[in-house]
Amino acid sequence: MWVRVGDAVLVCSLRGRFRVKKASLQVVAGDRVAVRQDPGGAGVTLEDVFPRDSSLSRWIERGVGERAIVANVERLFVVTSLAEPPLRPVFVDRVLAAAEWGHAPAAVILNKTDLAGRGEVEGFSALYRGCGYEVFPTCAATGQGLDALERLLGSGVYAFVGLSGVGKSSLINRLDPNLEQVTQEVVERTGRGRHTTTSSQLFPFRGGFLADTPGMQTFGFPGRDETELAACFPEITRIDTRCRFEPCTHSHEPGCAVKAAVEAGAIASSRYQSYLAIIEEIRTHTKEQSW
Repeated sequence: MWVRVGDAVLVCSLRGRFRVKKASLQVVAGDRVAVRQDPGGAGVTLEDVFPRDSSLSRWIERGVGERAIVANVERLFVVTSLAEPPLRPVFVDRVLAAAEWGHAPAAVILNKTDLAGRGEVEGFSALYRGCGYEVFPTCAATGQGLDALERLLGSGVYAFVGLSGVGKSSLINRLDPNLEQVTQEVVERTGRGRHTTTSSQLFPFRGGFLADTPGMQTFGFPGRDETELAACFPEITRIDTRCRFEPCTHSHEPGCAVKAAVEAGAIASSRYQSYLAIIEEIRTHTKEQSW
């Protein structure tokens, strides 16, 4: 494991307790840690991980459970495209909900705008801006839209998350062409191909860090309490206090203000369907754990 201390990057070994595969003991990109120089200068050991201000986690099936992806995020960018690969709104919604759950401020990047019509770009942007998220239409191939994105980047950790093929790494390399060389050096040191990476990597960028995360095909919401989910959809949070029942899961209860808002078009149907899918997923896992 590599740890940055000032301007130096140290190779650290982990204490035994950090090798235990439990979410509470994971060490991920963005974590703030304490390290110790071993006696005699034999090496450096990672001693402790400090509490996180924010994080992005996902749920992995087959007994793995919650797994953190990146920590202490100043801003999380969910990268998607309308074509090549086609838009998968449920993936975008799941990552945004997980960011809310982990207290990570999020925004949406719509990349590859050169492959979509103007109306499609405007419609997508309006949907997510209406939910309260900033949306940045970009094209990594031409550099379109990167100026507005770059103005947000400061001294914190800025993470990019998306499906495989949406151009996430291309955007990062466009922001700083030198990172292409850094990435190649990492590949040479580890002996692993660039796209077989299974963990996030931090790259210094103008006083802060850009976090490149592995491309994904699925994204499981990390929370296991269905009553927490509504708070992870900002447009639902603005309305759910008007429901007849408290608490209300907004799935089957009569007098639900959220369902009424969906019917009236005040909440996008696609977002509500994503919410219901996550609710059902949580309920399924709860049943499985009770058996």
